Amino acid sequence: MPFASSAGLLSLALLTSTADAAERQPLPVCEAGDIRIEVDASAPGGGPALCITPELTSTLLFDAKLSRVELEGREHFRRVTEAVDSLMVVPSEAMRDLEPRRLTVYFADGAAPASLTFLLVVHPARAARQVDVIRQTRPVAFYEQKARDAESKAQRCEEQKARLQAEQGGPGGLRGLRTAGLLDEVLGVTVKQITGYLKPRPRAVLALAEVWSSRAGNDKKGRVAVELELKNPGTKPWTLAGAMLRGAKGEELTPLPDATPVSILPGFPSRVMVELEATTMQAQGEYTLTLWDADGRSIILENVTFP
Repeated sequence: MPFASSAGLLSLALLTSTADAAERQPLPVCEAGDIRIEVDASAPGGGPALCITPELTSTLLFDAKLSRVELEGREHFRRVTEAVDSLMVVPSEAMRDLEPRRLTVYFADGAAPASLTFLLVVHPARAARQVDVIRQTRPVAFYEQKARDAESKAQRCEEQKARLQAEQGGPGGLRGLRTAGLLDEVLGVTVKQITGYLKPRPRAVLALAEVWSSRAGNDKKGRVAVELELKNPGTKPWTLAGAMLRGAKGEELTPLPDATPVSILPGFPSRVMVELEATTMQAQGEYTLTLWDADGRSIILENVTFP
């Protein structure tokens, strides 16, 4: 009966071990020891990967009562003990070569995040012994209100879009102002030359020539506008991408969208008009106007006032 040599058996064992190692995926990075986890209320509900080791106890302590625990492959654990606000797991020896297991806990307090999911990675030696989980919670009502606010904002945008489309499709000139309800019988449309009052901030990308401000409407409905004659001293065209009018108390007025953004070519002057919704009781006092392009090149003007 032939016998294999010890060298041959050793070679076979090494080849088998090498093949097993090649087939086995590298362990995901996991945390071990005593761990404190703080989860923000806006987090998507994913926790870190935790190391677990066969026959070693890992305990997770939570800052709220649990309503439900879902543990993938529970039957492979030697012990799983659920308490009101904690969970203890002891992996079995049979888990040494198993893939990571997913653990999801659900909270009973109605705050966000409502659940957290952890990946339990079976490690040869390292284990997360005690894990303290602290949530920076917010009531679910907070997110419900955020959703209502977003829906309301979307509705206002749709109404503004419909109004602008109606204005663009209607008559122009003074007839258009009358149709839009912006031509007041007493005030009419007032215009003010404000070039001498303005203070351009340093490093402006555009040179200022002249500026006018105007107002139309009444105490219920109105518009204000700033019209600027600007020159581009640079070598690259400048196209208006956004504008903001900010008051002394930090209040912000966002201009109405312009269907045809103005471009200012190098060496050529051009006019830019920024229009905003404001009644005669609004847009009072001094404002700061900022204009910028898609590259962030800007011009900032202080002391903007309206008639």
